[in-house]
Amino acid sequence: MMRMLSKFTSARLLTVHVAWLTAAISPSISLSARGADTIDDAVKAIQAVGTEGAGFDKAIPAAQQLQKLAPTEIPRILDGAIDANPIVANWIRGIVFGIAEKSGAPPVEAMKAYVGDLSKNPVGRGLAMELIRQQDPDLAQTMIEQGLNDSSLAIREMAVEQAIVAAAAIEKSDAAGAIQRYRAALDAARHPRQLARVVEALTKLGETVSTSEAFALITKWQSVAPFDNVGGVGFDSTYPPEQQFAATKSINLSDTYPGKAGNVQWQAVEGSATEGKVDLAAAFNKEKGAVAYLYAEFHSPNDQPAQARLGCTNANKVWLNGKEVMSNEVYHSGNMIDQYIAPVELKQGVNRILLKICQNEQEEPWAQEWDFQFRLTDPTGKGLTSQP
Repeated sequence: MMRMLSKFTSARLLTVHVAWLTAAISPSISLSARGADTIDDAVKAIQAVGTEGAGFDKAIPAAQQLQKLAPTEIPRILDGAIDANPIVANWIRGIVFGIAEKSGAPPVEAMKAYVGDLSKNPVGRGLAMELIRQQDPDLAQTMIEQGLNDSSLAIREMAVEQAIVAAAAIEKSDAAGAIQRYRAALDAARHPRQLARVVEALTKLGETVSTSEAFALITKWQSVAPFDNVGGVGFDSTYPPEQQFAATKSINLSDTYPGKAGNVQWQAVEGSATEGKVDLAAAFNKEKGAVAYLYAEFHSPNDQPAQARLGCTNANKVWLNGKEVMSNEVYHSGNMIDQYIAPVELKQGVNRILLKICQNEQEEPWAQEWDFQFRLTDPTGKGLTSQP
């Protein structure tokens, strides 16, 4: 059965909606009621929200309490977005805009100062910019123009969007100027959809640029397949490549293994030059009920925090330097760049990557794809390239 949302995603959407529905219909509560004696206590209750409804018993009344505050207190709530996960960020956004809707927007100058203070957290600064856009769009546009390299992803996305729109407006009258603006947007963009739009626009203007290049996708791999996945047995089966990788944190590419229908060995596979997509169906003769392993090495100039980002139609697992960092047992849910994201730590020098990509036995036309796109990025989403 096709599952369009992961358990985490669906839970996140459900819990946020339930929280705000509950808050909307519950009676008003004073700031000192039910355990939140100060603004800081209430903000901490919001910061403690997790998946599967964790912390909701305290967060719901805290959100109600905070929404009764004056607009001048909004900066204190924005400060609560530091290190916020997406669920907490959504709660804080709802509280802040609830205050603005009910009691009026905070002073523009206060929000301008908040955005300009780079010591403030990126999520809070992005929300402050949204508030400025509501009150003074012209001021916001001027500020956003300077934000192509902002540490706040929200502000950066606004700046990239403005650059894309500005470039599109002059394509016919000033192609060279449009290309320059698109190139600046390409360097700054982190969101996959924005990157894809810029690539498409530059290509139409005759520029040579590919999705693979723009996203810094890893396209050269060694692969071994097929291993058995009939009836879905392969996802949790530990076949020799992952046994070896877990034990030694490396792969011997000269090894031969017992596969689904005989011995199998490593062979080179490569992603397409344009999209960087590795087509396993083509590489392994459209095999069904199968598991493929992919191996690559990535050279990092230093120890650094990063993200592993995978787009994959099929069930998958990802290991980095012998440690499993990602696992998604989902089939034929569509394929988009950065579909799955996991935080990782790259070490200086060689980092070894192992992927496990499964294909099931469905015969429908839409179930024939067996492919993936993979990249490593910095924590903001900027693609990293191997530097041997």
